[in-house]
Amino acid sequence: MVTAQKRAQSAADIGVTVTAFGGNDIQELGFQKAQDIAAHTPGLSTTNATSSGTPIFAIRGIGLDDFNSNNTSGVGVYIDEVLAAYPVFLNGQLFDVERIEVLKGPQGTLYGKNTTGGAINYVSVKPSGETEGYITAGLSRWNTYQVEGAVGGSLTDGVNSRLALSASRGDGWQKDIDTGREFGDTDQFAARSLTSFELADNAELLLNLHYSDDQGTPVSPQNTTIDAVFGLPAGTFGVTSSDPRAVRVGDLNVGRDEQGYGGSATVTVDFEAFTLTSISAADLYQRETIDNYEGVAIATGDFSFTDEFEVYSQELRLTSNGADGFHWVTGLVFSKDEVSAVTTANVADLYDGILGPGLVDIARIASDYVQNTKSLGAYLHTETDLSDQLMLTAGLRYSSDKRDFAGGSVDVDGWNALFEGAAEPVPETTITALVDDRSEDNVSGKLGLDYTLNEDWLLYGSAATSYKAGLFYGAPAGAAAALAYIDPEEVISYELGFKGTLLDGSMQLNGAYYRYDYDNRQSLVIVEDPTIPGSVFATLGNIEESQISGGELELRWLPTEALDIRAGISYIDGEVSKAPADIRGLTLLLPIEEGADLAQAPQWSYNTIARYERAIADYLVAAQLQYSWTDEQYASLADPQALYGEVENLGLRASLAPPSEQWEVAFWADNLQDNSASTYSFTSTEGGRAVYRQMPRNFGLDFTIYY
Repeated sequence: MVTAQKRAQSAADIGVTVTAFGGNDIQELGFQKAQDIAAHTPGLSTTNATSSGTPIFAIRGIGLDDFNSNNTSGVGVYIDEVLAAYPVFLNGQLFDVERIEVLKGPQGTLYGKNTTGGAINYVSVKPSGETEGYITAGLSRWNTYQVEGAVGGSLTDGVNSRLALSASRGDGWQKDIDTGREFGDTDQFAARSLTSFELADNAELLLNLHYSDDQGTPVSPQNTTIDAVFGLPAGTFGVTSSDPRAVRVGDLNVGRDEQGYGGSATVTVDFEAFTLTSISAADLYQRETIDNYEGVAIATGDFSFTDEFEVYSQELRLTSNGADGFHWVTGLVFSKDEVSAVTTANVADLYDGILGPGLVDIARIASDYVQNTKSLGAYLHTETDLSDQLMLTAGLRYSSDKRDFAGGSVDVDGWNALFEGAAEPVPETTITALVDDRSEDNVSGKLGLDYTLNEDWLLYGSAATSYKAGLFYGAPAGAAAALAYIDPEEVISYELGFKGTLLDGSMQLNGAYYRYDYDNRQSLVIVEDPTIPGSVFATLGNIEESQISGGELELRWLPTEALDIRAGISYIDGEVSKAPADIRGLTLLLPIEEGADLAQAPQWSYNTIARYERAIADYLVAAQLQYSWTDEQYASLADPQALYGEVENLGLRASLAPPSEQWEVAFWADNLQDNSASTYSFTSTEGGRAVYRQMPRNFGLDFTIYY
């Protein structure tokens, strides 16, 4: 059962391409981070674009390539119906989850934000009047301890509450080959309180309060070609091994200090003809992170992030209650947010190469800015039964977005002044500055038909338009053009799909074909730095025209009462059909050719899960194998070193529980083959290849008590 269309429905009965995971699935598959979900969702790709863990989502090749603090994805992520406006808000939220729903294709007529790629819904376990809960204690490789638990029940008449906690600590799994320092250690804590109040016979208030804290140490990428760039023997500054545990960081004080807290109040009032829902939410997040982004032990390209986020939103929604063949949802949503950020890069060794060895100890370029965004949306979604077998879906949305940006790039230590004729460095020299504000309005919509062929088969088709607001680039850059406004993107989508049951109802088979016409895709590109010869930097640009087409198949089969098999396959053909010659006058590091593959769009991906469960000696024994494979893909365009993958992962889980199911002990293992595939790569500032790699084989033991 899913609520993708704002009411409880079977996922097999709606003409929407959706992959859903229930609470048992999440536990059995060991989902802890965004990449875990993507591995078993056809068409969804996810990676971390920085060592500090900024997740990038893309559904069918549409998302956002950028890693900066101030930008949002074309994939809307909702936690208990509240939009996680920026990726940092996802930190520490994946625990005590009732289900996860991944909706594919443009969304806008049902949700608070218009999104070009799709939507991911996290739904927490809600409080009830029954006293219940659980606690899970786990121990895994690298001395990692994890505890997760929840307890809930009735506090008094009409008041129910549930408190959930998650904490983990562990040693680093990476080691500096020069100093022996460890990186990638875990130190996280998160808490969530959900309390429901019965205001009247037909009215309820659900109060959500949440907090997260992360004091871990970021992992480091490897730089595999920096020595060749400088004409030095292999291994001088870079890493020659493909072992993901071997890194070079030097004396950089890599670390993370992040806290997020917020809350929401959801009021639901049931009337005879409709239900009124009001969702008021506020989220705050602060982070200070130092990241060895270039993957070398010298002072070049290291990033530090000092950010503050404030997001406020209000949604009012009406949902019909009638069962007369006509259902509708209409809503109005307003959001306001502010991002205050300082992103600093150390480029001392680049200046050393120009001014002379040993001259520069530290040379920092910082992007210092404040960005404010206001968004207003109004939407209407209708479902009309034209006959017993045919249903028409029609939706319309109006979006209004205003974004202002004030800030720019500063030469913190003043070395850039030497290139402009100064006799000595002049600290805090402004390199680029931008003060700009933009407003955009858009009307989009959707038309679809669902045809129930018989009780086993549903056929559906739809056409939709969607839009994503324009944005600004937030990283340090040597040219004002890099910071300039990037225009909104628009998508026209066409989709045909089916959902059917076979073999006397023991098999569910879903499939879809889609095509997108994509204008002004907001893409990360690599350009030459006009201020420092031989240096490059990333920025965002619009790809004038591109096309995406592809298909997906998902299967769930229970051949016996003991065996459960799931499988999925995705094919994506995404390419540039009209390429820009430059990006706002900046020279691309590599020309973008027509027909070039789009970023974050792996051509093929597969996943399968087989679970066998039976009673042995009055105990319930289960064994599960899970496998996923994702094709090569690009991190960005105009970057000769951005191709990464293939990524293959094999895992297992074995569990034992008594007939009462009051406890369970489980052994699990991940990356059994101990693969070290590249999971993200890019051209670093000085021209080397920085690459993140797959985490080595991991294994652990979990013990859960239910009460």
